[in-house]
Amino acid sequence: MKFKRQEKLKYSVMKLINYLILFLIITGCSHRIIRTGYQMDKSDYRECDIAIQKFIPVTDSMKKVGEIKLGETGFSVSCSEAHAIEILRNEGCALDANLVIITEETRPDLMSSCYRCKAEFYQLKGKSDIQTDRQYEPENIQARVSHDRGKNGAILIGSIAAGVLVGLLLFH
Repeated sequence: MKFKRQEKLKYSVMKLINYLILFLIITGCSHRIIRTGYQMDKSDYRECDIAIQKFIPVTDSMKKVGEIKLGETGFSVSCSEAHAIEILRNEGCALDANLVIITEETRPDLMSSCYRCKAEFYQLKGKSDIQTDRQYEPENIQARVSHDRGKNGAILIGSIAAGVLVGLLLFH
C-alpha cells in the first residue's frame, strides 16, 4: 500500500513539473509591456540622449507622446530595475521623446521579484535643461538591483525551507 502511495506522489510531482515547464515556456521571462498611445517594434530602438525623472509636474512645453506600463508575466526572471530603465530609454528614443517621467513604481517584494512601473514619454518644446534624476544613474540603479536580489534570495531560501518543513509534516 505504501508503494502505491509513493508512486502516486511521484506521478503527481512529475505532472506538476511538466505543468511548470509549460507555464515557463508560455509566459516568457521578461517584463510584460503595455503601451498606450503608440505601437512599437524592437527594430525601432536606437540610442539617444533622454532624461529620466520621477514624479515631476507636466508643463505646457511638454507634449505627451505615449505611456507604458511594465509589469510581470507571472514568472519573469529578467525584470530588474536596470532592465526596466533600459526598456524605457529604448522606447522613449524610438518615440523621439526627450523625457521619461516615471509616474508609479513598485520595487520587488514578497509578491513579485520584478521591478514594475508606469511611465509617460514627452517631447520637449525648445531647449530644456532637464537632466536625468541622479537616482537613475547606472551606479545607483545597480546598487538597488543588488539590494533587491539579496532580498529576493532571502525570500527564496525562506520559501524553500518552509516548503520542506510543510512537506515533511504532511508526508511523515
